[in-house]
Amino acid sequence: MSILDSYKGQSVALPTLHQKGSLIAPAFLSRLGMNVIEVAVDTDQLGSFAGEIKREGSQLETVRRKALLGIEQSSLAYALASEGSIGADPEIGLLTSDIETIIFIDSINNLEIVESYRSFDINAHVLQYEEGMDLSSFLAKSDFPHHKLIVRSEFGYSHVIAKAISTEEDLMKALAEAKRLNVDPIFIESDLRAHCSPSRAKNIEIAAERLAAKISSLCPECATPGWGAVKAIYGFACSDCGQESESATRALLYGCVKCSHSAEGAPLAESIDPSRCNWCNP
Repeated sequence: MSILDSYKGQSVALPTLHQKGSLIAPAFLSRLGMNVIEVAVDTDQLGSFAGEIKREGSQLETVRRKALLGIEQSSLAYALASEGSIGADPEIGLLTSDIETIIFIDSINNLEIVESYRSFDINAHVLQYEEGMDLSSFLAKSDFPHHKLIVRSEFGYSHVIAKAISTEEDLMKALAEAKRLNVDPIFIESDLRAHCSPSRAKNIEIAAERLAAKISSLCPECATPGWGAVKAIYGFACSDCGQESESATRALLYGCVKCSHSAEGAPLAESIDPSRCNWCNP
């Protein structure tokens, strides 16, 4: 029996406090025949979107720790975990992006398969509140109450007055409580936890679908699950001058999570437009 066939009918632990099972389970059931089981693990101890605890370590390190906690708490051989990073995009700093990283750990075959999804479709807003301020514009762009809100003592990792706010009445109560506590400044921001942010939930669903597809893709050399893109290959000739631009992605390099086999994928295009050429458009 192949490794991929051995996954059918198996249960995979998903440590979560934020109802991610409904987002991730469909892809794993339809593509791999695996049953995702939510495991009640306090994943906030590794860092919280609500702001009480700062995340230590990288996004990949954190998601790996989550998955290992899932195996430990459930005694299952397989685990999944996801971790999001929302803020200024690492490549286009003026835009906010959501980078969702999701991992599958197979402790029987000692496999770790990771996939990430980067999206600009994320509703993430913050407002420094002043007493008497008209909130209608902020609430509209925040898609409230469809997307829920947090009231905190300051932007960043700090004391949270209230979270998962879904009514204007509860928002006003939280702001009144902040005033009673002499909080200054007061911030209202999007609650970015998966069960409070439909736009982030959609990105997690896409990340899960991509991970399930990657697991179902086998290495052409050793038939291990997880064959997928590992990095970009740069260097493309300009259609006008013929000079090669090192900043343009020519193709993707695919690799195995177990053996050393790798292969360059199909070219993404035949050439680049002169507008993207370092020589024609320096």
